[in-house]
Amino acid sequence: MKTQEFLSKTPCMAFSGGRILTMNRSEPEVQAIIFQNGKILAAGQREIIQSYENVTTIDLKGKTLIPGFIDSHIHLSFGAFLPEWVDLHGCSSKEEVLSKMKMYADAHPQTEWIVGFPWFDLHYGGYDISREELDDAIASKPAILIHTSFHTLLANTKACNKVGINQESQDPDSGIIEKREDGEVSGVLLEAACVPVLAQALSISTRRYADLIERAARDLHRFGITAIHDPGVTPDTEAAYRLLHAEQRLPVSVLMMPHGKALLDNSIGDRLDGQPFGCGDEQLRVGPVKVFGDGATQKTTAFSFQMGDHTISSGEYRNDFQTTLLEAVRHGFQVCVHCVGNRTVDAVLDTFECAKKESQPGFILRPRFEHLNLLYKEQISRLASMNCCVSIQPQFLSRAGKLNQFPITQGTWFAYRDLMENGVPLGGSSDYPGGFMDGRDVIACISMGATMSDRKGNVVSSDQIMPFEEWLWIYTAGSAYVGNQEHERGMLAEGMVADFVILDGPLDPVSPPVVAETWIRGTRVYSRDNENLEM
Repeated sequence: MKTQEFLSKTPCMAFSGGRILTMNRSEPEVQAIIFQNGKILAAGQREIIQSYENVTTIDLKGKTLIPGFIDSHIHLSFGAFLPEWVDLHGCSSKEEVLSKMKMYADAHPQTEWIVGFPWFDLHYGGYDISREELDDAIASKPAILIHTSFHTLLANTKACNKVGINQESQDPDSGIIEKREDGEVSGVLLEAACVPVLAQALSISTRRYADLIERAARDLHRFGITAIHDPGVTPDTEAAYRLLHAEQRLPVSVLMMPHGKALLDNSIGDRLDGQPFGCGDEQLRVGPVKVFGDGATQKTTAFSFQMGDHTISSGEYRNDFQTTLLEAVRHGFQVCVHCVGNRTVDAVLDTFECAKKESQPGFILRPRFEHLNLLYKEQISRLASMNCCVSIQPQFLSRAGKLNQFPITQGTWFAYRDLMENGVPLGGSSDYPGGFMDGRDVIACISMGATMSDRKGNVVSSDQIMPFEEWLWIYTAGSAYVGNQEHERGMLAEGMVADFVILDGPLDPVSPPVVAETWIRGTRVYSRDNENLEM
């Protein structure tokens, strides 16, 4: 074991000369940070630098140093496919969507599946498209439009035939194969019905998949993101991550959250007999099992709320998450559950209560929820009493203007402050590439959360506003906690990973700072003044 005297004489580096926010509640701000070999050696007053004989000090020049951002819910392994797909961002008409799909298919004759993303249907302010219209654009090979929510897709006839979906097909558990009055398949698939299509459309060699993930991960540096939680790690995805790790090519730290054979698949199979929860190192680790409690459409999200004297209820939660959740906990895994609707919350909490009784001796269950867009006070109290934590996405405040058209008299939209004040830790995240903006832009998302607005003047749940600096905690120490990584990262303290972000500008949501530099394991990987840095 290396002595303190040895460490003090070994070359190391220090930051000083600006604000240093540690995200450590017991010592929130220090004057200097010493780091070496990818780890923080010390944090304290500027005088600690004098304890090290061979130190290079970096002057922050008044900027702010914080731990690296941790995106606690980013579908990196899904977003990695974007360069391989038809980019439908900004399409202003149905005709433009179909034209782009056709042009891509004509230009890529060797591509087996033509995939367009993101598709916004009429409910999301876009355009409904029929299977026949997609057939007219692409008839010779399978083609699909994946909804911006990931929870719906439109398949052309070739795609339906490829996976055996036809007039006789029955809805799978927790899935809908939409059919017309005459029984014909419309081509629209919801939730678990998407699984066989996604499993084939996203099939790719491990080597190619790893290359795509590496490229997507490297792009996170400019946002200050140094670590992620991927909540949809299929067996193919895990193989790609492990290849990157073996070849030392992971640009960010990854917490893999095991999932089924494709996104939206709650059947995790024999993965529970593989590497257990927590296995790995600081670069690649096995995290909680991911299951879907409900979906993201009106039919598949279980909401219930009061508007005036009326109770509005819609959708149903999935009937297949309970078995996987219980079995995962029996195997010693933590579990996180996609849970948008407030009616789903109660069903998931009930299942976690059952799971706690069946867990292994000594296992401390930390129930994790994803999203939680609408909550009642009683549910927040129950979440707190059960040691729960939540990964949230302030980018969904971009729908604030729409929500204000339907004021509710019970419950709270995006009850972020209430959760925190009741002792429910929050982690910040993007849900990229889903949603209505680029959620990887942590500063933009923090600015929305700190104003509870859509950045267009529309504010929802103004009583949930929290300071900008509290949101920095959510995206660092908070995200580490929801990933069971609080002893490894998320704070600037002795022994923690030396991942840093340097912010330039005031910590003000109206005039927010920019990411000036990103450091991973003590090495600068991004500089706003030189964006071509490589690890």
